[in-house]
Order: sequence, then C-alpha cells, then structure tokens
Amino acid sequence: MADVHVTEPIHPDALALLAAAGLSVSCGWEDSDPAAGLAAARAWILRTFVVSPAMIAGAAALQAICKHGVGTDNIPVAEAERRGIPVFNTPGANANAVAEHTMMLLLALARQAVAMDRVARTGFQGVERLAPVELSGRRMLIAGFGPIGQRVAHLARAFGIEVTLWHRRLSEQEAGVPVLRDLRAALPAAQILSLHLPLNEGTRGLIGAAELAALPEGAILINTGRGGVVDEAALVAAAPRLGGIGLDVFETEPARPTDPLFALPNALVSPHAAARGDQSFRRMGMMAAEAAIRALGA
Repeated sequence: MADVHVTEPIHPDALALLAAAGLSVSCGWEDSDPAAGLAAARAWILRTFVVSPAMIAGAAALQAICKHGVGTDNIPVAEAERRGIPVFNTPGANANAVAEHTMMLLLALARQAVAMDRVARTGFQGVERLAPVELSGRRMLIAGFGPIGQRVAHLARAFGIEVTLWHRRLSEQEAGVPVLRDLRAALPAAQILSLHLPLNEGTRGLIGAAELAALPEGAILINTGRGGVVDEAALVAAAPRLGGIGLDVFETEPARPTDPLFALPNALVSPHAAARGDQSFRRMGMMAAEAAIRALGA
C-alpha cells in the first residue's frame, strides 16, 4: 500500500519531494490500470485522469485529492467534500505557459502563420492571397479572469490590443480593465474572444450558436480553458464567418481524428498541451506534492 498514488507522470523533482518527506508512492502510468492504486492510497495526485464517486467511496484511507493543474472537472468535488476529503489544485502554476500559448494561437491565426509557411515552401505561390491582420488596436473580450486570464490581458495589452473583461462580479477597479456584465451585449464588439473559464454547470455550452452569431464578422475565437464551454457543433457551423479558431481543449478528449473541427481551414489546434513546458510542469508537480505532504502531515 502506497501513501500517495500518482495516476500520470509528474516532474521527477515532485516525486523526489514526496520521497524526501518519507511518503511511499505508487505510479499509475507504470501499471496497465492507472486506477489500480487508488483504493489503498492516503492521497491522490491526478492530472487529467477522471475519477468517479465510486472510486472515492472505495478509498477508505483517502485523506486528500491533489489536482496537478487548475481545473477540477475530472474530480467529483461534491462527493469528496461530502466525505470530508479536501481537494487541492495548483492555482497560478501554469498561468504563464497557458497565457503564452493563448497568444501563440492568436498571433498564428492573425498573421496566418500556417498559410505563410505553406506558401513559402511552394515557391511563394499564392502569396497575394494572404491577408494577415495586425493585432494592435483590435478589441479583445476575455472571459475568465483567474491568473491565466489576467496574464493574457497583460500580454495582449503589450501588443496594443484593447482588452475588456466579461465578469459577473469583478469591478473595473479590481480588474484593472473595463468590465462588462452582459455577455451577449459584449460580443458584437469583440474582434477577439479569449476563453479561460472552468467547466461547470454555469459555463457548459456558454458559447453557443447565438453567442457565435453575435461576434463580428472575422472575429477570432481562442479557447484554452475547457472544451465544453463552447458548443462545438455550433462552432463548426459558424466557422465560415470567423477569422480564426484557436483551440487547445475539446468537448471530448482525446479529440477524435474525424472531428469536424479538424477539417476547418481556419482552425489551429493543439492537444490540451498549453500548460506543458518544463517550468510549469515542475511548478504544478511541486505544488501538488506539497499539498499531499501537508494533508498527510508528513
């Protein structure tokens, strides 16, 4: 029986930290069934592995669930709380990586990086058809203003982008940028819509056909938050009038190779990898390990 069960690979320094604290560790990725060690462990460290209420109920010794990342939609938090088991995440650990990835998608779409690469490799054929746009002076609406959304706002303003926030509670003084309360009313001015929202009952399907229709012609949509926030069928239907779609997240993950999104010529996608990178990966691992150590009193 291990003290801590880690379902997916984490940074070696985080594993070393657990060992230095005197905790035994089982590694789910070394087993044919990543869930095999959950029932006996006193703490779990999870990345994207989905756990069920039944798994929590079957773990009699469980004292803490530690999310390696920010979003906890793969954890039945209510069930854990009902049983008195705290759920920890790693806020801010991946904020810079995800924000930079957001800007990478935005820049690549606005400047038509993929098309330019293709044209350059084919003797400059079609160069006159390229129509990149400048970001300076464009209007960005950010939905979701945790550490990632805040960092995106900072980076976007460095490019001369006019940033506005959609938020139900924050004031302009607290946010440091203009804040709008009515999403539908805010969308017609949003030349860039950048989504950084968790997935919950209040955000699932938040961006549907009506919201996409409210965006101006040629708008760019970026989602590095959670896939279920956007209705993908509606997004595919709306794609011809959008200037670009940048996605790191999908309704179903891993995304199917036959997903209609992949056939869109104006879509740029990545495999839920915005948070990856040695620095952020280490920070998330260390914070998750520290949470487990504290919870177990090691």
